[in-house]
Amino acid sequence: MSETPVIKEEHDEHTVVPSSPAATPSAETQAPVSTEREKTETEDGEHEKKKRKTTSKTVRKPSEEVLQRRREGRIKAAATIAQNLKKTGIGRFEEQNGFKLTAVKTVPLINQKNYFADYLKKDEQATLIRNWRNEKQSGPTVGKGGAKGDKKTEEDDDDDEDDENDENDNEDNDDDDNDNTTGEHRVKVRAGHDTIVFHPGSSCIRLGRATEPAPTAVPAVVAFKREIKEMDGHRKTPLRTVNEDGEVDFGSRFDEMKAVVTKDFKARMRYYKRRIQQNSRESAADFNSKQVGEPIDDHNDPEAKSWLSPDDEFLQKNEFIAGSKALQIPITESLNTWHQRFPVVNGMFNQDPNVYRSPQELYGDVTRLTLAALEEIGVGTTPQELANLKCLFVIPDLYDKAYIETWCDLLLHSVCFGKVGIIQEAVAATFGAGASSACVVDVGAEVTTVACVDEGLIINDSRIRLDYGGKHITEALTKLLLQQNFPYSDIDLSFFNDDWQLAETIKQNYATFNDADIAVQLYDFYKRKPGQKTEKFLFKVFDEVMLAPLGLFYPDLFEIAKDVRERPLLPESFDQYTGEPNNPYSKAHENLQFGSAYSDMTDEALLIKLAEEKANSKQSSAPKALNTQGQIDTSSPVTAPLDKAIIESITNAGIATDFNKAKKLYDNLLVVGGGLAKFDNFDVLLNDRINIWRPKFLSSSTLDDVLAYVTKEKDKTDNKRKQMIEEAKKKKAGGKSADDIELTEEELEGIENATQYYVDLDRADGLSDQGQTVAVNVLPPPKDYDPRELTWKGGSVFARLKVVNEMWITAADWELLNSRTLYYKSLFNY
Repeated sequence: MSETPVIKEEHDEHTVVPSSPAATPSAETQAPVSTEREKTETEDGEHEKKKRKTTSKTVRKPSEEVLQRRREGRIKAAATIAQNLKKTGIGRFEEQNGFKLTAVKTVPLINQKNYFADYLKKDEQATLIRNWRNEKQSGPTVGKGGAKGDKKTEEDDDDDEDDENDENDNEDNDDDDNDNTTGEHRVKVRAGHDTIVFHPGSSCIRLGRATEPAPTAVPAVVAFKREIKEMDGHRKTPLRTVNEDGEVDFGSRFDEMKAVVTKDFKARMRYYKRRIQQNSRESAADFNSKQVGEPIDDHNDPEAKSWLSPDDEFLQKNEFIAGSKALQIPITESLNTWHQRFPVVNGMFNQDPNVYRSPQELYGDVTRLTLAALEEIGVGTTPQELANLKCLFVIPDLYDKAYIETWCDLLLHSVCFGKVGIIQEAVAATFGAGASSACVVDVGAEVTTVACVDEGLIINDSRIRLDYGGKHITEALTKLLLQQNFPYSDIDLSFFNDDWQLAETIKQNYATFNDADIAVQLYDFYKRKPGQKTEKFLFKVFDEVMLAPLGLFYPDLFEIAKDVRERPLLPESFDQYTGEPNNPYSKAHENLQFGSAYSDMTDEALLIKLAEEKANSKQSSAPKALNTQGQIDTSSPVTAPLDKAIIESITNAGIATDFNKAKKLYDNLLVVGGGLAKFDNFDVLLNDRINIWRPKFLSSSTLDDVLAYVTKEKDKTDNKRKQMIEEAKKKKAGGKSADDIELTEEELEGIENATQYYVDLDRADGLSDQGQTVAVNVLPPPKDYDPRELTWKGGSVFARLKVVNEMWITAADWELLNSRTLYYKSLFNY
């Protein structure tokens, strides 16, 4: 039998094969319908068929030929554009050079909530701190019985054995200077033996090893050789005019201020019931006019000065001479080959274009002066010897960053110290006096500073810099003596090596604040000029020895020029990110600069101002940047009286912290420097001057209660003013929304006048009288210690502490981060 072949159907992939045959409705299931319903369904079916046909026509795809023609057209257009671009020279050549459209890879965004970074949140992430810790850990750790040849300094002992007694801090191992030391012979030195405490000033540099009891003062002067045939236009200092009758005139302004100071002096003498004899000035002037010099031999001169010979070999082979030897050069009007200049003036670098023509010339003198000072204290000046030494640099309180950074760079790279650290003057003074908190008044040669120190840190808003000092007292005393027919009428203070030294000696020996010493007194002095025989003069003084120091409280007597000091050599420091000046800011200094001192205000204005400032200080609890409120203008001199400056400094310190600390600051006035502390009875006079100018409310111990009352009443007035403004707006709106209503200037002025705040002084006086008067006390310097050296002594004490090891800056650190190292390596906010 033949089988029937099975034919398999091949379906195209686009052919739709039904899964099952369509079901045919049976006649039994069909229900009878009416003729009208059948007609309606027929019309609907025809309408759907037409709609499907129309839709199929609109979505019909183009043919392959049409698509191909479109594709070729686009390619042809692109080729034409590329050809045109190639002709113009701006074509793209990705295929030839392999460049992509962009080399920047797209970085996907991240959700910051899922990530955490501790960048710069740990000390180990700061390079300087990490290097110091690594050096500390990797340093020599061999004990006293270590292997031969191991060297271990005292600082290593202190770091490795923190649990040792303080006695072990003074027991040290090898000194860095002893290169021949072996493990068998260990030279023990005291802590700080390899540290030089360096305190530069306008008149001298005080320096020495931290282990020495006192520093060495080296004059900050540099002599240089310059051929000048004659001194054209030279005028004697101070400038004077001699009348026909022989009277010396210094101008009407000086005479007016002399009369003001004399009036205050007489009032003080009457208060203390000191009798003043009539015609005392005339008798002293008449005696002085008849005096002539008495030549004396060198062996009879108590302080004979040795001058270098003009033909000396030392002068012939040197072009520059710095330090004490520069004062031994015979410089006169006839011997004018050598000249003198001072690298540091007014606590800053000397940028006078008539003295220094370039920064390199200035830096050269600073380096020569530093090396000469190191030679005078017996320290080797070769780079190999200085590399083993450390330098603790004492900087001003209200410093200039460019000045500090330049000094650090010179000490590390030009002088070649191994390490350098910094400390502020006021902090060093408290270390020297052994006081944790004090108001430090530093009267220097050309600059006077006031700063309040609280537990080892300076309160920034209390810093004040005044542009007068002991040099101006010397000039004022010279003017007063010349008006009294001073026997040496040709004295010229521009000759620093002889006449200036004479005026300084007279001031130091005879100037005083002691009322009992004010009478016609007979004194003598020795005139020493190079190439001439020493002469002895007698002269009489009366009140000149007290009027000149009183200029500290009447600075107009000094006739300080108000000219703006230019900075052609050393530009001002600016922030690298914002471009704004970043020198430190002080509220107290700004108030004195613009003449808005608290001691000059009325009682009502004082209380309102204090309440506002105290409220602002409480609102800004976070520490501010150094100069967020403004920039201290150091180019304009500030010449406020010293007593008002002290009151301003302590008041701003109380605002920044607490007025209870102001009581402690008034009780701990520390006066350092040679401009004031060397005068007899200066503490009594300073106490009297502060009590005279200090307002009553600042003298009360209940100042906080008074300010609380003023603040409460002021808040009530402010709330009343706001309420009146809202009511006026609602009334003007007439029932509508008052948000967009604005009051006129007349309406606001009326509300302001109606709600003007007045302090009830009777109530404030009552609260003030409930307290006690805050006493003023001037701390005496340590026994048998010169107050001029107290700041240096504090630096030497600080240099022997363990904490100083964290402050050292090396040359490698400075080259890596430059001035940023001072931010990491200083104990204050640089």
